Amino acid sequence: MYILGINAASHNSSACLVHDGMLVAFVEEERFDRVKYSTAFPEGAIRACLAEGGIGLGDVSVAAFAGVPSTEMASSAKAWLRHLHRPWYRRWLRDQVLVTGLYMGIRERKRLRGRLGFTGRITFVDHHLCHAVSAFCLSPFPEAAVLTVDAQGDGVASAIYAGEGTRLRRVESYPFPEASIGHFYDCVTEFVGFKPVRDAGKTMGLSSYGDPAAFAPKFAPLCGLLPGGRVRFAVDFLKHEPGTRSCRRFARAFGEPRRPEEDATGSRFAHVAAGAQAVLEKAFLHLAEHARRVTGAKRLCVGGGVALNSVANGLLLRSGMFEDLWIQPAANDAGLALGAAFAVWHGDLGGPRRFVMEHASFGPSFTDGEIRELLEVSKLRFEPVDDPAERAARLLAEEQIVGWFQGRMEAGPRALGNRSILACPRRGEMKDVLNRLVKHRESFRPFAPSALEERAGECFDIDRPSPFMLLVCDVRPGRRSDLGAITHVDGTARLQTVSRRANPLYHRLIDRFFGITGIPVVLNTSFNIRGEPIVCTPEHAIRCFFSTGMDDLLIGGFHVMK
Repeated sequence: MYILGINAASHNSSACLVHDGMLVAFVEEERFDRVKYSTAFPEGAIRACLAEGGIGLGDVSVAAFAGVPSTEMASSAKAWLRHLHRPWYRRWLRDQVLVTGLYMGIRERKRLRGRLGFTGRITFVDHHLCHAVSAFCLSPFPEAAVLTVDAQGDGVASAIYAGEGTRLRRVESYPFPEASIGHFYDCVTEFVGFKPVRDAGKTMGLSSYGDPAAFAPKFAPLCGLLPGGRVRFAVDFLKHEPGTRSCRRFARAFGEPRRPEEDATGSRFAHVAAGAQAVLEKAFLHLAEHARRVTGAKRLCVGGGVALNSVANGLLLRSGMFEDLWIQPAANDAGLALGAAFAVWHGDLGGPRRFVMEHASFGPSFTDGEIRELLEVSKLRFEPVDDPAERAARLLAEEQIVGWFQGRMEAGPRALGNRSILACPRRGEMKDVLNRLVKHRESFRPFAPSALEERAGECFDIDRPSPFMLLVCDVRPGRRSDLGAITHVDGTARLQTVSRRANPLYHRLIDRFFGITGIPVVLNTSFNIRGEPIVCTPEHAIRCFFSTGMDDLLIGGFHVMK
């Protein structure tokens, strides 16, 4: 049986295809329409999933949408109405939200049936249940506590589940907006000059340049940790004027928001980011501690957008609260498509667990024949190579910046070795070169290391795999001189460990680089520039390569040169 999972009601629009409990394909719409964090109906993603499965839409039995539109909008409205003080505005907003919610459900059905001709069953699955299923049912754990944490979905900010086998039981749920860690962090993200939802990672990176104690007295009354894992934010400080994201009370406490041209590091904005990160970490660990207490589980699975905060994840792991931790690599709303499809497979159909998400490469791939034809038509300078990994390793050892386009595209916000820009990790100056000439982004943004799984402990203070680049750990002091380009200002790095089983070609590249340099690590960043999604097709890769300061491109079995 084929099940199509769809996230179409929020940002990170996406689709996946599941066949008899096995994931066939999973991809975000942004990779096709080239709009980062796209909210468009994922028609391109759906077509790509069907193509990967070699089927048509008529072969799909069930289409599962993430989120229940009317519930989502009504719950959100109910929550916000408590904090709006004009009765006429409350009534107007209530009516608008309810109508919009119902319209969204009708619109999604119409697009799937009318535009694409789907004739099978359509169902809608609760937002946080989708996060929970994508985190637990795709993990290697037979039982675990499950924590979903984001801004909000179906009126809920976060939830705790007990997972066993294929069953998930909701133990606790916490309301939006009072308990919303994600909403709080979004408000601070905008205050320090970035875009809410999409730029939370920038706030996390900036926080390392600040002192969390600088504004601790002002942050203290904004968040209370209560019994039962409850978190309560002072919503009045985070409440926006209708139609805007501005908050006057927050500005009175912390000063005027940052303007785009203002420096972020070494300023009060770095201190605000550090304070917000400290609040997020305390609230996140407070929830996790309650999840441990009420479920009795020794393992934890995490989903939801806040799960992409790799600094908090690393802190949770080091706390020893749980013996093991698994985080959905597409923990943001893109992963809702996975949760919707597997919720139908396990919940509605009673299917067994057959799939563990050991990697995230479930997108399109391209043959060497297709790539060669494009290179020839484009009249580019290239040559075939028998061993792309060997060639790339030698180029990196010569401190060349290499575009690496191989195999199936990854899903999620991290490039994990198939759509990556790679560099030598030794010199700290490489960070500035990449940020200025290749990525065209802020100077404080760090770069991540990809390390051989079997040798990661030699360079990083970690005792387990980190395949999805979702854990921050310390770089060992004795290796920081070898790893200046991937060591953040606070001595940490957001680590990806690469196993021979999950990605043999990328593992070979790093292993050959190790043989040449003695360093079992390469610098890995996503194959894109600031403001654009990760590249999907060879055309995207070639365009990005020639519009940046990359030196070489290894695309399939070919070496493209400038």
